[in-house]
Amino acid sequence: MIYTTKDLILSGETEYSIRKKVSERKIFLIERGIYSSEERPFVDEAYLSKKYGEAILTGPSALYVYELVDQIPDKFHFSTLQHSFPIRRDDVAQSYQDPSFFLVGKTTMKYGNGSINIYDLERTLIELIRLREKLPPELYYESIRSFRKIKDKLDFFKINKYLKHFKNGKLLLQRIKEAM
Repeated sequence: MIYTTKDLILSGETEYSIRKKVSERKIFLIERGIYSSEERPFVDEAYLSKKYGEAILTGPSALYVYELVDQIPDKFHFSTLQHSFPIRRDDVAQSYQDPSFFLVGKTTMKYGNGSINIYDLERTLIELIRLREKLPPELYYESIRSFRKIKDKLDFFKINKYLKHFKNGKLLLQRIKEAM
């Protein structure tokens, strides 16, 4: 399990007790402010979501988490607010989004050894349609086929509500209808 200093303090620990648990090897300091119950945690979506708490998993990473594609992404794709500090990691692809629609569709789900911030299925579909030009064609078409299989699970009222936050919402809605 991955913890931040804030998580541990909220659970009743003090800075002293945290240092003591680290010295007794009950928890492990991974990097400043990040702790783990394992000595060498696996770097995955849950670890990076905990480390970059405001970032939201999106793009090919979200498609993979929702099991809409089989291809494991070469990088972790995160979305952050415009003018956020850059995530300086070779294994992270960061995109910046406008504050007017950054939080639209954000949800938290349990994944692996923790929880992740991710866009829900409806927002993931919108992101797929918005950014289709930037995705490899085989990934895009595999994702669309997967969305067609689960279209009964999608809430199209929610999609319409989300699209009101985008400047080109009507065009995106038309493209979603064509794709489905």
